[in-house]
Amino acid sequence: MNTKDIEYYVQIVKQKNFTKVANYFRVSQPTITYALQRLEKEFDAILITRDRSHHELIVTPSGKQLFLHAQAILQEISTARAEITQLQKKKLRFGMPPIIGNEYFPKLSGYFIKHELMNQIEITDGGSRDLYGMIRQGRIDLAVLGSTQPILDQYLETELLLDKRFMIVVPPTHPLAQQKAVSFKDISDEQFVLLNEHYVHPAAFTKLSKQTHTQPKVVYQSNDLTILKSMIRENVGIGFLAEIAVHPEDHLVCLPLSDEVQPRFLISLAKRTQQLVTPLQEQVVQVIHEFVTAQKTALRK
Repeated sequence: MNTKDIEYYVQIVKQKNFTKVANYFRVSQPTITYALQRLEKEFDAILITRDRSHHELIVTPSGKQLFLHAQAILQEISTARAEITQLQKKKLRFGMPPIIGNEYFPKLSGYFIKHELMNQIEITDGGSRDLYGMIRQGRIDLAVLGSTQPILDQYLETELLLDKRFMIVVPPTHPLAQQKAVSFKDISDEQFVLLNEHYVHPAAFTKLSKQTHTQPKVVYQSNDLTILKSMIRENVGIGFLAEIAVHPEDHLVCLPLSDEVQPRFLISLAKRTQQLVTPLQEQVVQVIHEFVTAQKTALRK
């Protein structure tokens, strides 16, 4: 089976117009027609029919079934190409979200340097949701991801590294700053500034809102943590952040939630299940384990 035929077929289903598909690939219309005929012969089924009264193409149930698999096939081929290309470079692409990276990477980099791995690692940053998509697509090899629940994905192998809290963040001048803890329901009348959908924070915030039957007012969302903390200091709104996002030099007050049930900020290491584990990847994972063990030991002291 020609993979190009699969590419043509996916576009036929999406555009439902042979001429548009031919123009999309810059080939002749008969090329697209013959590709469809080859697939129908291969699967011994009619995939596309023509409704001549309305001048449109109709995807049959068999065609819809093939479309689902065809998209997966093309994604797997794309991922394989990316992985094979990366193997030639002998580099490991490592994804890390800014919040986790700002807290841990300066220390972790010391471990990489000690093991002479630093010049073999390419760091990619982005929100956890973005990195999740990138590792599934083969655009990065390893990623440390934040989530509000264990990551269950048949295409990924994940390992929980650390478990952190979400905190309410206020400026020192805020009336809440003197409290030792707050319940989410008691602060539902406050205005919030949040990280946006590139991060996992909105999911945790929504979960708490539903759990407490409240609808807090969100006045601003951003993917820039520095700007967000500046807005909290200026009392534009209070924040909802993972505890590792705030440091003493930020001059902000972090308040734990007193809610009996609350989401957690889970930090996990992820790789693709079908990815060849190279010696370099094994070394990097071992170093990360060494680093995490040291962090847990330090917390217990």
